[in-house]
Amino acid sequence: MDEPQDRAAAPVACVIICSYDRAKMLERALRSLAAQTLPPDRFELIVVDDGSRDETAEVCESLRRHGLPNLKCVHTPHRGLASARNAGVRSTAAERILFMDDDCIAAPDWVERMIAAVGRHPVIAGAVATTRDNFCRLCHNISQFYAFMPSLKPGPVDFIAGANMGFRRRVIQEVGGFEESVRHAEDMEFILRARENGYRPFFAPEAVVTHLPDRLKLAEIIRYAARHAESTILLRQERRRILRTPFPLRSPALLLAGAPLIAFKVTAGIYAGDRKLLRLWWTAPVVYATKLAWCAGAARALHKRSKDSAEVQP
Repeated sequence: MDEPQDRAAAPVACVIICSYDRAKMLERALRSLAAQTLPPDRFELIVVDDGSRDETAEVCESLRRHGLPNLKCVHTPHRGLASARNAGVRSTAAERILFMDDDCIAAPDWVERMIAAVGRHPVIAGAVATTRDNFCRLCHNISQFYAFMPSLKPGPVDFIAGANMGFRRRVIQEVGGFEESVRHAEDMEFILRARENGYRPFFAPEAVVTHLPDRLKLAEIIRYAARHAESTILLRQERRRILRTPFPLRSPALLLAGAPLIAFKVTAGIYAGDRKLLRLWWTAPVVYATKLAWCAGAARALHKRSKDSAEVQP
């Protein structure tokens, strides 16, 4: 990736938030960053406006004037999250680069704890908490972020959540930035290349953001699980050596046939692995349904790839 111009004046850390047409969510996220234990002059804050058509620019300018003097808004054409992340990295000279999603709010000490964590480990997966004010949101967060709940112990992990992650600059440079041809699960694709380069994420449960997505209906979280699977299953195939992808996840027929058992095993593992989640056992049926949807989406993606490959054969 291109180097920023002024390395001498670089701040210690930079928080990057990429946003597209979610001005209200972005404002909520930025207000949480205006209330950090670390003063704003101690870190840089960059919002990458990925071609938004709403009031994103106005929100950034208002908050820059009132509480976030460290905020800079970078405007880019709408090219997707991976491209926006890269634009954010190019816009800072900071050695510690932190990412938070615009549908999250940061704990008051999040920046301070992430800076410390990245100082100890070159790749950090922060914790993703959930609220209980909406049943479907709670189930969605458990299904998607069970491996990053604040109640879990620190230590090496296989993946990372784009909602809360941090890197030393050299990691991003060595890996080559985010792959802009990847439209979904760009964080997973990036971390798999990072692992191939010898970098394994370290989970820091003390660095917490709360995920507050606008997916509040059962149909929405089921559709999301299926769409997410369509991208991640292909990455599991491409990187099956490093992920040790089991054989049933390589065949659409086996995935569909084994979906009830696969979904049950994953769901049971989620609650068995975290005692605090076990107290929310009544969410398990919906989490199980999202895992069934994941199997269906994954099988659909594998079938499509197989069909496309057959069509190009002579």
